[in-house]
Amino acid sequence: MVVRGLVLSLLLAGPVSATSEDLPKGLPPVGNADQRRAVLELMRQNKEKYGEDVALLQGLLLTHSLQGEAVLSTESTIVGFEERDGKKYVTFRVASGVVLNDKTLDRDQRLERIWHVVLERTLLRYPKFTAPGDGLAVEILYNHRPYEHVDDLYVDDNEGAVERAKFYLSSPDLADFLAHRIGPQDFLERSRILVDDQPVKPGLTEVLLPERPAPQPER
Repeated sequence: MVVRGLVLSLLLAGPVSATSEDLPKGLPPVGNADQRRAVLELMRQNKEKYGEDVALLQGLLLTHSLQGEAVLSTESTIVGFEERDGKKYVTFRVASGVVLNDKTLDRDQRLERIWHVVLERTLLRYPKFTAPGDGLAVEILYNHRPYEHVDDLYVDDNEGAVERAKFYLSSPDLADFLAHRIGPQDFLERSRILVDDQPVKPGLTEVLLPERPAPQPER
């Protein structure tokens, strides 16, 4: 039977010392006061190392995985820095817990669904994003198998096959996307995207980007 779980995966380094028990808005709830203090301390450590935007992003990726109908254990980890093609990325690994339906979605459609429900929705929480290095690398793991109804996933042990999508997003392109200077399709075309270590160029059929705000009159 599939069991739904939630893990905020950061290892504590030293005793918990945070005094506030209020998590930032938008993060999933945590069970008790000790766990809340532990999460806050971990976020504090990440804020010192990577900056506030990166520290919050870890929790928001978890939030949107859960909202994306996760049925398996969900985990969000800041891996650290990764160098690729002469650039340095802050890297995340997300076990989304999502199981997509092979009866209705092929590989490209699965990738688009994960982009929309996990990564795009997370990024659009930010009016702008600041990170050390040259950008973000976000690896998202999800499962897929054929099924008739989502309820079927809770009555057997078949979790399906695992697929890994990884998005390398440069800081200048991310800034243009968040400022609505480019749309999601252009943003993804500028980015490097891998599925199971193979480069892909997704073509989006849905667009979730909000409408561009009306220009403000000059004063």
